[in-house]
Amino acid sequence: MEKPLLSRATFRFLQDGNTCGTTGETEELTIEVESPSIIDGPDDCFFVLKTPTGWSVDNIDELSELIDRCKRSL
Repeated sequence: MEKPLLSRATFRFLQDGNTCGTTGETEELTIEVESPSIIDGPDDCFFVLKTPTGWSVDNIDELSELIDRCKRSL
């Protein structure tokens, strides 16, 4: 019998809203990590970003760090 395979993982992040007031008091970001077949590792999957509130970053490295954090968790 084969071992169960991981096909999707979901990560939910929360942070304070931005200082411009264009988002709510709290911002929410969900990153879904999924594969159409089998996840052989974090390099063989898709990262799907979803937010009902908006998600603010000061620079692109902040977003990259969140994705790297998800990859390390796999």
